[in-house]
Amino acid sequence: MLTADLVRATRRGGELKLSGLGGKARERALEIAEALLSEASAQVGRTRDEVKDAMGQVWVEGREKKLLDGLGKLVDDACDFEVETELEPAELRAKLFSLATELRRELPAGTSFDRAAVLSQVAAELGHTTDRLEGALFADLKGAHVLRRLEALTPIALLERYELAQRQAVLLRAVRVRARVRCRAPADYRRLFHALKFRRLLFRLKPAEEGYVIELEGPFSMFESVTKYGLNLALALPVLEQAEELELEADLRWGKTREPLTFRYQHRADTPASWPVEDELDTFVKSFKKLKSGWQVAPAEVLLEAPGLGVLVPDLCFSPPTGSEPVYFELLGFWSRDAVWKRVELARSGLEAKLLFGVSERLRVSREVLDDLNDAALYV
Repeated sequence: MLTADLVRATRRGGELKLSGLGGKARERALEIAEALLSEASAQVGRTRDEVKDAMGQVWVEGREKKLLDGLGKLVDDACDFEVETELEPAELRAKLFSLATELRRELPAGTSFDRAAVLSQVAAELGHTTDRLEGALFADLKGAHVLRRLEALTPIALLERYELAQRQAVLLRAVRVRARVRCRAPADYRRLFHALKFRRLLFRLKPAEEGYVIELEGPFSMFESVTKYGLNLALALPVLEQAEELELEADLRWGKTREPLTFRYQHRADTPASWPVEDELDTFVKSFKKLKSGWQVAPAEVLLEAPGLGVLVPDLCFSPPTGSEPVYFELLGFWSRDAVWKRVELARSGLEAKLLFGVSERLRVSREVLDDLNDAALYV
């Protein structure tokens, strides 16, 4: 993923506009992408520093530097580096430095320190050659990690990844995001909303004339966990782009001065949505069934609407063995107490369903806030 400083964009009329890659600019970007991939693939078996030096040989004009850095960052992300040693570098350094200190103290006056002798002594004790020790001594440092494999990427695929990464990097600076989505099928809405919840995002749903409007809190609305939440929001963008139609607007705090800007983006999916075969809810359902409690549980397939207040997206549906009314369960994240109070408001609106909300202790919300209701409860 890209960081905000690698985003190629202009500011105009209070808006942030991404610099597009069309025509000759796109052809040139593909050339740079191909050169970077070629250099990186030729360095398999070499260290990260050597890979970095090789990609640094790709020539660009000054105005293309940010494009080069962005593509290079994504190529680096596609590399699989490993520590190439069976020895523990930290333990090896401690052993060598301890012995070296001891031998220095014993040196007669005017005698020079023999580094090779220290290496030979430790190598003999460990049953390795001195060359092996030399190579392992700092093998855990990032620059010494060895490239084992490079993800199979074409220049076109890398460029598509870059364009997505630019949009994702913008969301890292968002205060709030509004997205109108329209899906091909009702089941796609449920999958989309559950995927957003899987990322532990704070959002509200409102029915629209066609589809739904999703109001998401951005990382710059948080008092803590800004980086982690921002990453989750950025990773959710491909989920939103699964909708047949997406209209997104984000309020940003951009640059070092945190200038208020607006980012607008539209997307239309050319192919039907493709959702994971199994997610964490399916895993929980399988585990719960092993308890043999008599209750039946399944991922919830309903959206509960409270007119004028919003839409509730339960995670699970628990059906009692007696065959009576099911209980809908929603697990809330730990980002904001405000999200809990919004659920309390929805529960008190008279939703015709039994509700159970799972709340983190970190939010310091009493389970008693819904004790006066028969059809809703908090589990802390």
